[in-house]
Amino acid sequence: MTIRRGRHPAKPASKRRPGPTMATVLVAYLVAAFVLLATVYALRPHQGPAPPAPTWDYQRETVALEGGGALNAYARWAVRSTAWLTRSSIERQRDVHRLSPLDFLAGEAGARSLAGWRERHRLPLQGATLAAAFGLAAWGTLRRRPGRVWLVALLTLVGLTVLVTKPQTATRLAGEAGVAVPNLVLGVGVKGDPSPSLAATPGAAPAQRTIAGRYWTAFVGEPLSRLQTGTTVLATAPPTAKAGVLGHLRGRVTAVGDWAIGRRGPERAIIATLALVYAVPFALLLVALAMLAACAQAMVWLLCLTGLLVAPLAADPRRRRAVLRLWLLPLAASVGLLACAAFGALVVVRAAELTHAADAYLGALLAGSTAPVLAAVLVVRHLVRRRAQRQGPSRPKVIVGRLGAATAAMGRVRGGAA
Repeated sequence: MTIRRGRHPAKPASKRRPGPTMATVLVAYLVAAFVLLATVYALRPHQGPAPPAPTWDYQRETVALEGGGALNAYARWAVRSTAWLTRSSIERQRDVHRLSPLDFLAGEAGARSLAGWRERHRLPLQGATLAAAFGLAAWGTLRRRPGRVWLVALLTLVGLTVLVTKPQTATRLAGEAGVAVPNLVLGVGVKGDPSPSLAATPGAAPAQRTIAGRYWTAFVGEPLSRLQTGTTVLATAPPTAKAGVLGHLRGRVTAVGDWAIGRRGPERAIIATLALVYAVPFALLLVALAMLAACAQAMVWLLCLTGLLVAPLAADPRRRRAVLRLWLLPLAASVGLLACAAFGALVVVRAAELTHAADAYLGALLAGSTAPVLAAVLVVRHLVRRRAQRQGPSRPKVIVGRLGAATAAMGRVRGGAA
């Protein structure tokens, strides 16, 4: 008697669930960065003085209007609101090019605290690190089964050691990585700008100062000059010299004195309203792009810091795909998102300047060409009538019949009213 083992039916291969897509990972990281930034801003809104920054011309501007009455009060409020919106949008964009928000709010303080804790526990940390390193090396040498888990653990220990021993250097480099990207984009965008004022300002900081000055002049300086003098003569004057120029003009030109003391209330209200309407959409776009850039900078900062702990996982072939999908590609996507936000800010500022310039040119053209435009309209109207008269003989009876019916109806209405 022989016993034969029956063949069991083959088990179906287990289907692996596909991992999250790149878009899902990026959106999740963005939401996490936004929540983390909001939490840090709420709990620790200020961590000492910010890095010193030079004072630009728009910060020296004094927004003030003379005159009483409701219209002058409204114009004063509108121009101050315009100045506040413009200044806030410029400040947010300056912060993107100056510092990484998460590093400034939490990174520096956390690095100092970690450095102090390391100094207090130096000997135990050194002993534990050496023991763990020797143990992992011995385990990888003496084990029989092939594998790289011990190598991954050893490299992770090395990365953790570097992060603990040099926390301030690690946070500073991660923060500089998030700031270098928008500055690089700004430098490249300035080279492609055709305006001569930017071509004469090499470097990211001088170029940003020039761009901010032109943006402020277009949306605040020129409307404020019109509200004070009726013209744009004060728009390009230095902020410290505007008061003297205005006083000189008031003493020599009567119309300027009327504008300065508030006798043109309706005109002031219209100019201030138009300036506010122009500034609101562009300022909101710049602030939104600055918020997006701040979230991208937080992602870059976090991914760069965790790279010391995540990159060693690539030594194991089974974990390389996860490292690529969950760390390397999100890091590249966050850098690209930061670059797109910086480039979008340049595009918005340029579009704002072009819109303002087109409106100014159109206003000057119409104001100086009223008579020719009116003459052209009359000529076109005369030509259209002559053409209608030439094409009219083909259907004169219908027109005469309609006119006769309309005349009879009007006669009946008048007879009834009488």
